[in-house]
Amino acid sequence: MTATAEPRSPIAWIKPDETARQALAEARSRTLWQAISDATALDPTRTALVAADDEGMVQRLTYGELLDRVRAFSAGLASIGVERGDRVVLWMTNRLEWVISCFAAVRLGAAVVPINTFLKPPEIAYCIAQSGARHLIMLDRFRKLDMPAMLSEIAPAFGRATTPGKLYAPETPDLRNVVMFAREGTSHPGAFDWTELEAKGGEWLDRADRMAVQATPEDVIMIKYTSGSTGFPKGVMLQQGGFIANGILHARRTGMRRDDVYFSMMPLFHAGGSIYGLMSMLPQGGTLVFTEAFGVDLAIRLIEEERPTIFVSVLGKEVVEEAHARGLSFPSIRLAHVHNDIARIVQPNADFAFSPYGLTETYGPAAITSPRDPADKQKTTGGRPLDGNEVRVIDPATGEDLGPDQIGEAWIRGNTMLGYWNKPEETAKTVDAEGWVHSQDLVSVDEQGFVTYRGRIKLMAKVGGENVSLEEVERVVTEHAAITHCAAVGVADPRKVEAVRIYVVCRSDLAVCAEDLRDWLKPRLAHFKLPREIVFVGDLPRLGSGKLDRLTLAKWGAETITA
Repeated sequence: MTATAEPRSPIAWIKPDETARQALAEARSRTLWQAISDATALDPTRTALVAADDEGMVQRLTYGELLDRVRAFSAGLASIGVERGDRVVLWMTNRLEWVISCFAAVRLGAAVVPINTFLKPPEIAYCIAQSGARHLIMLDRFRKLDMPAMLSEIAPAFGRATTPGKLYAPETPDLRNVVMFAREGTSHPGAFDWTELEAKGGEWLDRADRMAVQATPEDVIMIKYTSGSTGFPKGVMLQQGGFIANGILHARRTGMRRDDVYFSMMPLFHAGGSIYGLMSMLPQGGTLVFTEAFGVDLAIRLIEEERPTIFVSVLGKEVVEEAHARGLSFPSIRLAHVHNDIARIVQPNADFAFSPYGLTETYGPAAITSPRDPADKQKTTGGRPLDGNEVRVIDPATGEDLGPDQIGEAWIRGNTMLGYWNKPEETAKTVDAEGWVHSQDLVSVDEQGFVTYRGRIKLMAKVGGENVSLEEVERVVTEHAAITHCAAVGVADPRKVEAVRIYVVCRSDLAVCAEDLRDWLKPRLAHFKLPREIVFVGDLPRLGSGKLDRLTLAKWGAETITA
């Protein structure tokens, strides 16, 4: 079941048929607790989660064990006053406790606010305060991160607290409860102990069970804060039913099955970990293997031991290259990105790598490729819209629908966000009265309904009257074997108004000069897209999410390059 475009339609408007609409409605019809309970009923002894912490220690949970621990911890949360509609900040690395905490809060009808562990105290403070969170579940430390010290910096009253549940801090005015999982065995006097809450039991189990019945698929499951390069992020409100539906529908489209084992190192605080992986596996009874953080050696060990069938992860290329250097192969993998000849050797049975298009406001993938798609479409597009989604291509200047293969702004309707938390004006700018999300993404849609991402409206340079997508330039440059990262900026040009400058980071074992790189780019980019200046740097400025810091790059672009 897919959303299809009418052949030779005069406009690129992809409309779902009734079957696709019903598929979305059915996938959205359950709460998270109901979906995981249904999966457990299929086989409570099947392994649901395999988690490796930063020291390489592996823990496993069957579906039955996961259900029991989520129910137990939800009772502990109910005992400290977590209610339906509350916001619960979750500040942890990828651990079993992250999954249990998230599922337990959601079971009670609360909304989880996942915190990026790369954020700095002012950014974390903003998310806690702006979300109006009353509860915070956190880890005590990770590597060099001393999280209690960071929270004390955010809210000094926490550093002085001697009793849990009574925090009053002007910096985080709504926050009262802090729950801490202590990996080093010692909790904080101002925080509830995570392990003790899980053991609460008694009357609180009955209360949590009653609250679980009251939760609905329309309840907000998460408020995900989207990264911004020029200001603080916006909290995207996602619903329980929509969250589950995206995982079910993109798993169905890509051919993921109940017998699959999915290996990922993607952070759970992003859609890459919490929807890809968690939601593509758990609602259908599959297994997710994940790590607390990225590590090549640990990844290779887990792939050899757990024999995953799916390998989709951040920095997967590095894992494959190291495995090749060691003479290893991963024959169990059937779905993975095959970047080059090395990957084909290491993953000899990988015959499909999905390519998605989407954004946080669409629960991650709004469209995705299928192994049944033509090979060229799998490689060059983001696939067709998921069941129930509509996509239009709109001229940003006129607001008119554009035709097939024309580039314009993607408007998306279907499985999309409720809006931005406590930001009605921002919501109104993004979601119109008819429910269309104005993505600010530039896309094209062909006559077969395949969506191709072309860049961001705001990441454009005007070169001699031509619009140039800076992200397109970046993608093409990083296809060069010697280049690991690239950032493009528009710079002033006396003749063409603007020109393109690129900052590139090279591999340590390969070298390329500016002249050779420019020659390599000439057959791959239109002449007006070619960089006027190429600057080699050791690293690029990034936000806590890992995305390029466009504000800093704009400042770099304002600087004159001297020979």
